[in-house]
Amino acid sequence: MSDPIANTQTKMEIAGCTHTGVRRPHNQDHIDFDEELGIAVLADGMGGHQAGEVASQMAVEFLMERLKDLLDQQTTGKITDTHLLDPLTNTIHLLDSVSNTISECNTEIVRAAEARPEHKGMGTTVVTTLLSGSHLYIGHAGDSRLYLYRERQFRRITKDHSLVENLIDRGFYSEREAKKAPISNVVTRALGISNEVEADAFRIALEDNDQILICSDGLTDMVDDWQISDSISDHKGDLAPLANYLVDLANKHGGKDNISVILMKYQ
Repeated sequence: MSDPIANTQTKMEIAGCTHTGVRRPHNQDHIDFDEELGIAVLADGMGGHQAGEVASQMAVEFLMERLKDLLDQQTTGKITDTHLLDPLTNTIHLLDSVSNTISECNTEIVRAAEARPEHKGMGTTVVTTLLSGSHLYIGHAGDSRLYLYRERQFRRITKDHSLVENLIDRGFYSEREAKKAPISNVVTRALGISNEVEADAFRIALEDNDQILICSDGLTDMVDDWQISDSISDHKGDLAPLANYLVDLANKHGGKDNISVILMKYQ
């Protein structure tokens, strides 16, 4: 049983856990969150000699710190990134800020890889969120995912940046066939693999009792979306046990990769 991280808050409740799985010797996933601010970051590292662990930890620590600073500037009015200001509202363009923060993180990872030969080629996927009012701002690069569960409907919000997703779009694979494709883990965007990264950044309006799932492909490669949806429904908003249950379910189905889950509930 993996150890959950959980707290209770009136606005956004968050729980999460990460697990090595049953086949990998190391866990290259990394997660963190701040329930009070509605910030969450999940990263799935890539690279030999445990360099993926370095990349994912760097990404999570960097993004957590910068996104906290961003919200602090937004709430206090002490805005240092004036080029990101909306001149009409005197507030930060959060979408641009999320995208730029991920780009800055990419630069840091590339520099770190260049500085140490054993870290050459390291990279990481990332999904990050921050809450502002009733809107959730999302940044995303790679094949880790974010889903929305609303009124018993389960919907993927992010689009995988992967070779197999491109082939699905072009009709070469169905979603089910794609899970067994030999290229299923080839990502087309990630932090650290090139000097520049194009991150998706968007926002969604939240409604009362909405639940958000952020996860690495260690979950979605092992567990179908309908099974995840049924699990969310069965746990009735009890996030910490649900996080553990999903990780255990992925392991029971083979656990071929590291598994990370962050669950959020908006009220």
